[in-house]
Amino acid sequence: MPVDEHGKPRQEWHRLTGSETGPALEIGILTKGKPTLSMVLISLLLQEERNIRIHVVDTSETPVINRDDVVFALKLAFDREIRCEYEYSRERQRAFSVGKLKLLETLRGPHICFVDDDIVMPSSTIARMLSLVKTGDVYGYYSPVCKNAGAMYQPFGGRTHYSPGGVFYQDSLVRNILMDYYSETVDVLDSRKAPRKVWETAFLTSLFPMLGRKCVIQDDNIVYHLDYNERAEWELWEGSQVHTSAAKAEELVAKYAPHLLSGK
Repeated sequence: MPVDEHGKPRQEWHRLTGSETGPALEIGILTKGKPTLSMVLISLLLQEERNIRIHVVDTSETPVINRDDVVFALKLAFDREIRCEYEYSRERQRAFSVGKLKLLETLRGPHICFVDDDIVMPSSTIARMLSLVKTGDVYGYYSPVCKNAGAMYQPFGGRTHYSPGGVFYQDSLVRNILMDYYSETVDVLDSRKAPRKVWETAFLTSLFPMLGRKCVIQDDNIVYHLDYNERAEWELWEGSQVHTSAAKAEELVAKYAPHLLSGK
């Protein structure tokens, strides 16, 4: 593990031991420096399924790699023989969108999981999602239920929706759409002002059904949102971001797979 003069990992990508045959799941974490990040990492590193790869993109003002708790988590990754990488992003206006784009630039496999920096998983969570993946079928996403999600999911009115921690299938079509999406849009979590902001969860929830792909919520597979003091910072329940995001999904499907919308 590359270290600096103080014995801490350098502020660059950290490539730790991984499987030579490729990971069963690639996990991307975008963090803005929440104190829960190390808890998220540890919950992933202590999963029953160890054939995983983790990539962290850090958009915080002070790099989290300087924190002891994060360094200790990286050392745990080494002990668990799990490949864990770190990348610092200085983008500020579109920190969320550019951060997700950086994750995708690195994570190129077929099975991708985006995890927030305040979502933790019981040790069997990934294995239970991968048990569905192992059928070999093309799918949209397999998602656990996020407990304590709060106002974040009210706009869907009980409909099936993607949630952080879900596994989605990335083939060339999905990859092209997502690379385009994160390159061009302004998310509600970006600081840049824009007249028509999008919301990633609503976009992904709309995208996969438009592609005709199976979307499954595992009602008995629970993950936990740890920020118990968090309040929504935007008026998602008004529905404007949901509609804008769905429209963006339809626009990109029409661009990359118009035949899928021809019957509408």
